[in-house]
Amino acid sequence: MTLAFTRFDLTSWAFKKQTLLLLAFIALIGIVLPIPGMAIAASALVTSLILSAPFLGDERDRLDTLYGVLPISRSTVVVGRALSVLLFGLAAVAVATAVTFVMAWVRNRELAPELLIVSYAAAFAIVGLAVGVQLPVLFRVGYTRGRFMVYVPVIVIAGGAWVGQAAGILGDQTFSALPLEGVVAACAAIGVIGITVGTGLAVRFYGARELR
Repeated sequence: MTLAFTRFDLTSWAFKKQTLLLLAFIALIGIVLPIPGMAIAASALVTSLILSAPFLGDERDRLDTLYGVLPISRSTVVVGRALSVLLFGLAAVAVATAVTFVMAWVRNRELAPELLIVSYAAAFAIVGLAVGVQLPVLFRVGYTRGRFMVYVPVIVIAGGAWVGQAAGILGDQTFSALPLEGVVAACAAIGVIGITVGTGLAVRFYGARELR
């Protein structure tokens, strides 16, 4: 039932023109910006920004119709939606990866494997943070009151980077001194914890929410 809802959820929002334009935006970032890995980072930010889109349909009685037709549990809806967002994220990363390799070939540049690994790990951490922050809030209060949470992960990441640079904590020497395995492990941990905790809290909050 969870996979069935995931398919239903994806068909309701993932193939709309606005969503496909965001995938095109990822490709544009990879084409315009000469820095390898930027398209992969953009794919994570796009996934973070698109996370609230499925909840707009919920407030248009889409889930009410579904509840009236199928014996589906709220936990199934939460897990299925989390899966649909993650699948969109995989599609976004696939687009970013294709553009990254094509542009490296066009520009006759060699891609450093370490850069790609860190880019993928950072993207996973960003998506995990987005799911951990946004999913519980959106399932608790809905799209109208919770849609501005979409900007929280971006603000936290950008603000943290700015403060770190201003304080001298973040810099070229800082990153060069960090072990690759440690960075990847930390990003993976953030991603897994964010997705797990966010989905768990969303199940709890949505189960206690009174639907009108």
